[in-house]
Amino acid sequence: MAGFGRTPISLPLRLFLSALVPVVLGWTDAPAESEKKSPAVPFGGPTSTDWYGAFVTWDETYGDRYLDGRDGGSFAWGPSAYVQRMYLNLYQTFGETVWLDKLVRHIDRILTARSDLPPYEVYDPRYVDGYGGWGQNRYSQYRPEYTEWFSDDGLIVSPILAFVELVWEDPTLHAAYRAKADEYLRVVEEDVIAKWYANWAPDPGWTADDSSRYGEDAGYHLYEWSGWKRQPLNMYLSFADALVTLRRLSRSSYYKPHKAGFVPFYADQSERMLRYFHDQLLYDSEAEAYTWKYGPESHWPHLMEDVGHAFIDIQAALQGVRSGLSFARKDLDRMANTFVHHVWNGSLEEPAFRYYIGGPASKLDAERGWSGWGFLYLARYDYRIWESMAAYFEKEISIQAWPAHVAATAAMLGIATQDYDRWPPGAPLHLEVARDGQDVQVSWRRPETDADGTALTGLKGYIVYRATATEGPFAPLNETPLDTTRYVDPGAASGSFHYRITAVDYRRPSNEGPPSAVVSTP
Repeated sequence: MAGFGRTPISLPLRLFLSALVPVVLGWTDAPAESEKKSPAVPFGGPTSTDWYGAFVTWDETYGDRYLDGRDGGSFAWGPSAYVQRMYLNLYQTFGETVWLDKLVRHIDRILTARSDLPPYEVYDPRYVDGYGGWGQNRYSQYRPEYTEWFSDDGLIVSPILAFVELVWEDPTLHAAYRAKADEYLRVVEEDVIAKWYANWAPDPGWTADDSSRYGEDAGYHLYEWSGWKRQPLNMYLSFADALVTLRRLSRSSYYKPHKAGFVPFYADQSERMLRYFHDQLLYDSEAEAYTWKYGPESHWPHLMEDVGHAFIDIQAALQGVRSGLSFARKDLDRMANTFVHHVWNGSLEEPAFRYYIGGPASKLDAERGWSGWGFLYLARYDYRIWESMAAYFEKEISIQAWPAHVAATAAMLGIATQDYDRWPPGAPLHLEVARDGQDVQVSWRRPETDADGTALTGLKGYIVYRATATEGPFAPLNETPLDTTRYVDPGAASGSFHYRITAVDYRRPSNEGPPSAVVSTP
């Protein structure tokens, strides 16, 4: 299994490979090179954060901390779901199977925790129905009874099914992961899908007048079911995400249906659910953007969707594009514009964000506006999403001091860096060499731009090269990039040497920029 290390690659090969970054998460229509960056909008903050490394550090401390217990709400809305998504995303971008190994460990623990018998003394007897699952009693209006929620199940099984699809589509993964993938699909269909299939109704027709159960947080779980249309969009779209993946899996030669009716069920309901979501999008022609409500037929029909829950909506739109259901590239462009024109304040020096995607200013802007990590899925459609969030997080947020949704932002920023930081830094400037006793001290200034002449992005550090002749050959003196603009070459004062410096960025493997001018010892 691959680890986190990297193998050094020459600059020409690095630049060639950088053009071959795989399409992440089923994204299509990669933007043209001219769309990647614009010198008209320079990066406004520091460019020194290794976002990938920040997530790795967080995960080593916290990644497995939240897997104990049996609470479905924690598995779905807590750190576990965010972390699983990031493991998938990081593998798809960097190809390091260590992320799949971590994901398998998480899934195994979650599936082991499922049960048909609640872990509490008080529960509704309808809960025991022959299907293993994960319930919760965290909402005060339902305590002390233990319930199973539609949205929770969707959030729990969607990344599991994405893992199954990833393994099925890549024969090189079969030896290590195919047996796991097949078993996961069997469990999901037998326990989760079969349970909701047996109770399914898109819209039973309940209204506030004919059902006392129609109200805040009512009708969202298994034995108080008001249909998926009655739920907030993000709550039903979490399950739609699972059904769209199952729709694709059911067309594979590897697929063996648990029930004959599952295949048409996946096809019909996934299409209906995505079409309904698309029908709720409100088009802003001036900004070429969408806004949408939290739940047009829910208890809060006028509430605007917020940036935190929007990650589920965006994932559903990406699923629609991938499967050719209701959504197209232009919809992703418009969702990207939602962030750029409605959420972000337009500043890279003092970036700030709205909490509601199209609403007026709110007291929640300052404390939650930056939680829209899901929009980073759309950074490939507008690089300013990446730049504005990177600028804010570099200035305001300590990744290691926050829970998983912040770590997810670091992972997504690392992925966006891989996709966008195609050009290496320019050459370091103003080299100087001085003797210091028996040593030689080399100093320089950071590049002012990337190698293409546009704004400097993603400067990780420097490699110092030395030669005995001005024309070379030059050999590197440090393997790990320096994070300072000064280097001491011990014992070099007794010789005659020539130095040049290159700068590298945070891509994996790093892009190494062009060399500086050569300077020689006095």
